[in-house]
Amino acid sequence: MLSRREVLAAGGAALAGGLAGCGSSPPTPDATFDAPTTAWPTAGYDPQATGHAPAGPTEGTVSWSVSRSSANPPLYGALSPPVVADGTVYVAGLATHYYRPDDFVSPLAAIDAASGSVRWVEGFADGLGGGPAVVGDDSETVVVGGYDGALHAVGSDGSSEWTADLGGRLGTPTAYGNRLYVESGSGRLHAVGSGGDRLWAADRPGPSELLVGPDEPVETTMPVADDRGVYAAFTPFEREREAVVVLGYDHGGGRRWRTVLDGRYGRSPGGLAVTDDALYATVGGTVYALDADTGEERWRFVTGSTVAGPPTVDDERVYVGAKNLYALSRSEGVEQWRVVNEAPPSHHRDPTALPYLARPPVADGWVYLRTGAVSADDGTRLWGGDADEWLQSGNYFAEPYYRRPMASPVVTGDAMYLTHPHRGVVKVA
Repeated sequence: MLSRREVLAAGGAALAGGLAGCGSSPPTPDATFDAPTTAWPTAGYDPQATGHAPAGPTEGTVSWSVSRSSANPPLYGALSPPVVADGTVYVAGLATHYYRPDDFVSPLAAIDAASGSVRWVEGFADGLGGGPAVVGDDSETVVVGGYDGALHAVGSDGSSEWTADLGGRLGTPTAYGNRLYVESGSGRLHAVGSGGDRLWAADRPGPSELLVGPDEPVETTMPVADDRGVYAAFTPFEREREAVVVLGYDHGGGRRWRTVLDGRYGRSPGGLAVTDDALYATVGGTVYALDADTGEERWRFVTGSTVAGPPTVDDERVYVGAKNLYALSRSEGVEQWRVVNEAPPSHHRDPTALPYLARPPVADGWVYLRTGAVSADDGTRLWGGDADEWLQSGNYFAEPYYRRPMASPVVTGDAMYLTHPHRGVVKVA
């Protein structure tokens, strides 16, 4: 009988031959993005996950909130950041250590953006591993990734449209034109057509990682894409190895480059964002800028935390939430300002202690933080103090959400929408 190592070695040899690009390559997708002011269609706003919208609200108070218990099935789980399209807010409840997929039904909810009324909720018995993305020219299809390795497409009326069985625990997909990219817990990057057809699956981060350690990486993150290709980040298969692997592929699934990033300050892949000149990545509490064409490191910034959230980018700066919110120069990674979270990270009944880990939306000189906004120039508070006090009021345990943001906001031209572990889904306008 073959040993496990021999079996894995045989699999690694086969895999090294390449899953990506087998057969004829699919055509490069057309990915025109119109930068809407009334929608936030994917977790990162655009396929590059810059989080940079043309406009956002300039003031606001709580307009409505939808509690977790008001839906059927309830909005339990780690609530994903919302996405907004065609007057509807979509939110998913994710399976986690505290919401186990073997006895937990993950909800996908559609909420009327104007009134806050719940239009429908669909339950996924095997649990969801990632948040939603809205795809298609008519914004009538919502796609989510499941713990069961299936990518689920749901119509704007809640009806099932298609399912693509990919394998592994699936995260949040990125929509790029008529294509979806999603990472799996088995360490693969998948490309799927907007109709559910499987296009290609890229190989694992590297054959050496396949030979030892568990079959699944510890964590993945949402891929990002531009006209050069698609970018993904995985923890390696050796759990003892303090690093994260970042890979660049072309749109046919061919690997362009592979970079290993130091994880001495924590090794969770917090997120990616790509611009014309650089790929920005957070690994643990460190922010990296890489050459998007070669993967070569340009600069790094250490926040001092063990974890940081996904970066956002405007024309001048990179914004990252860790314990504090940091604004860094795009060219050199030099800190320009920070918004200090006075309370230390804590596992006690103090929601103010939770770090700023959400992707901070940026629009027209404003950076959005929890329920308000600060100036992109210097970080001074512009508005939102009263709503922030309401959001943080209450006496509850923060522990289940310690490595997740307390509030995950997105913006349209006239409103902010956010998810909160105890307030549910909230509109500030």
